[in-house]
Amino acid sequence: MFAIIDSRSQNDVINNLREYVEDLFEFETYGITHNSISGHPDIFIYQDNNQLVIAPNAPVGLFEFLENHNITYVRGKKEVGGELPNSVQYNCLSTPDFLFHKSGYTDPAILEINKAKEFILLPQPYTRCSLVHLYENNYLTSDRGIERVLIEKGLSCFYFNPEEITIRDHDNGFIGGTVGIEGKRIFFNGNVELHADGQQLKEHLLNLGLEIVNLSDEYLYDGGCIFFV
Repeated sequence: MFAIIDSRSQNDVINNLREYVEDLFEFETYGITHNSISGHPDIFIYQDNNQLVIAPNAPVGLFEFLENHNITYVRGKKEVGGELPNSVQYNCLSTPDFLFHKSGYTDPAILEINKAKEFILLPQPYTRCSLVHLYENNYLTSDRGIERVLIEKGLSCFYFNPEEITIRDHDNGFIGGTVGIEGKRIFFNGNVELHADGQQLKEHLLNLGLEIVNLSDEYLYDGGCIFFV
C-alpha cells in the first residue's frame, strides 16, 4: 500500500504516515492553481475502488511514482487551472452506487467510468474536500448544503463544523481534506480530538467499527485528503 499527501503537511504527519505504507509521495505543484490548494491531491486525482483518474497536468513525479509501483491509472481529459470550473473537475466522490458532484463540473473521463451509477447533484463543487464516505450509507461532511441533500436522499450524514480546520490562505478548511481511509482505518491529518466536535465524531466513528489514527498532536489540517493506492 502507498500514500499520496500534501507535501506541506507537518513533518510529524508525514513521518507517522510512513509507518503504515511502503512508500509515500509528497504532492506539490506551482503556478497551476491557487496556492491554498496547490498541494492538494484531491484537486488533481479522482479515486474509487477500481480506478484512478489523474489530471494530465499533474506533477510528472506523480506519474513516475505510480508507474514505478505498477499502479494503474487513467489520464483525465481536462487540465486543472486557477478558476473555479477548472479547479474542481476531479474533486468528486464515488461509492459503489453513487457519484457525488456539482452538475457540469466533472471531468468527462470520470463521468464515463461512472455512467452506470446514480449522479447525486450537490451544491458544493469542492465535493471530495467536503464529503467523506465512511461506511455503507454513512457519510461525514462539513457543508450544510451537502448534509441537506444526503438526508433528503435517506443517507446518514454526520455534520462536522469546519471551524478550527486549518488551511493555507483561508480562515478554515473542510473535513474531507483532512481524511484518508484505508480499510477500517480512518487517518486524520492532525488530531480530530482537539476539535470542538472531535469527541462526538470519535464516538460515531468507533460505533461504525472504524479505527482512528491521528497522525499528529496538532489541529486538523486540510491538505486535500490522504490517498491510499
